Amino acid sequence: MIPSSVGGGVLLFLGFIFSAAVEPSLAQFVQLVSARKYYTLFLSPEHGGSREPLLRETFLTCFRNFGPTFVEPVYHAELPEQPYLEYRDSIDGQPILVRKVGNQYWDNIKFPAGRQIELRTDALQRVLPRDPSRKIDFFEDTIQWSGWRPPIHDYWIVVDLGKMYASFRQTPAFGMGGGPPPPTFQEFLTNQVIRVLPGGYRVQGSTVWWHFQRISSPVAYTTLHVEWKAWYR
Repeated sequence: MIPSSVGGGVLLFLGFIFSAAVEPSLAQFVQLVSARKYYTLFLSPEHGGSREPLLRETFLTCFRNFGPTFVEPVYHAELPEQPYLEYRDSIDGQPILVRKVGNQYWDNIKFPAGRQIELRTDALQRVLPRDPSRKIDFFEDTIQWSGWRPPIHDYWIVVDLGKMYASFRQTPAFGMGGGPPPPTFQEFLTNQVIRVLPGGYRVQGSTVWWHFQRISSPVAYTTLHVEWKAWYR
């Protein structure tokens, strides 16, 4: 089963990078226990006859520190093609100060000795046109695996396309004046969504998702990439 979507909040994508300047000794102490990354793609309300895609992200990441208490700076990088409209972090439900320096959003994360903490990131990003001549849009995110003490017990990535599908079904050509009936979600995924990476994803309802378990020797990172036809432009 896919974990239920997180209520409220907003999150990051067409290029979200989570990075930590972790010293080798600290990388031995802090385990990335689990991560749940939720991405919801939708269209903005119509303004001046046009709409644009937005990406709402909610990331829930659990860490356990097997060493002494320490504070570590971490950052999320904003890509020019995916500017943030909203961004905030919290630890165990308590908001923490986020500083923007250039295109980076910095936190100072406290890892208490012998304890587990949950870092939550809520963000909202614009998805700017990538190939206007072909009317193709996409978003990407860097999924950071390494830099922490293994193993990673659970890692979920869930991309919700339900709102995009609902907007596509409302296209006037469907179901009016003898036109074709609205497509099913599988038809939408096959004909309008051009590429989804990495491979090995599953489809449930209007979501595509990945679930990784017991990751003991992770590669440095992988890239989440979702590309679709921009019928709304």
